[in-house]
Amino acid sequence: MHPIDLAAFWPGYEVVACRPAAEHTLLIELEPQVDRVPRCGRSLQPSPLIHERRIRQVRDRDLLDQRVLLQLPVRRVDCLGCGRVTERIDWLEPASRLTRRLQVWLESLLQLLPISHVSRLTGLHWHTLKTLDKRRLEAEVGTFEPGDVRRLVMDEFALHKGHRYATVIMDAERTRVLWVGHGNSREAIRPFFELLGARCQQIEAVAMDMNTAFDLEVQQHCPQAEVVYDLFHVVARYGREVIDRRPNPAKLSTAALPAATQRRG
Repeated sequence: MHPIDLAAFWPGYEVVACRPAAEHTLLIELEPQVDRVPRCGRSLQPSPLIHERRIRQVRDRDLLDQRVLLQLPVRRVDCLGCGRVTERIDWLEPASRLTRRLQVWLESLLQLLPISHVSRLTGLHWHTLKTLDKRRLEAEVGTFEPGDVRRLVMDEFALHKGHRYATVIMDAERTRVLWVGHGNSREAIRPFFELLGARCQQIEAVAMDMNTAFDLEVQQHCPQAEVVYDLFHVVARYGREVIDRRPNPAKLSTAALPAATQRRG
């Protein structure tokens, strides 16, 4: 068997030291290869003029049962076209503390597991993973493209055990999610209609629960649209405001009984 060439995992660098940094954590020290000229982080042109070196610790994928920390110098170079910039490192994004290899692995995990589970599994902070997952979703979903939408469905759902709410808006004909935002107030959903722009005039109908904020915002931006309340909330409201307030004959008879007994006495 041939020994693993660790330097092959980090092109442009060579391993100069490897030692335990903490329990189940391996620290690998890297140095730039002397025959490699650094490149400008913007133009990607060779930039041999080095202004300074800054030591950075970076997390990489685990090796067996060891978490891997990399310690390497990141150089600031004087590019003839761009000025003073940070060098380009192919396997590390600018200012990132995670290698590209680790980011790809984490993105795969985040599609299968909740963020809290991935956090416990990897030891990375919840907010670090949330930022990474949000960026992945933005790259996959892309820009706001509602298409030829004419009928909308709006609904609110609870976050954090009902203490906060969010709103989802869908294309009713294509059953496609168009927009999701925090909150269920008029101000919270207004950005959707601002993104929709002139397309607001082609909206024919909007289905929703009996949320007054939804109703008012639709009337403002899509005055020609027909508002359709879902049957579940209509029946529920009828039960609250009509059935629950109707006099109960049994209760009235019970209340009148003591008075009748007193008169007979």
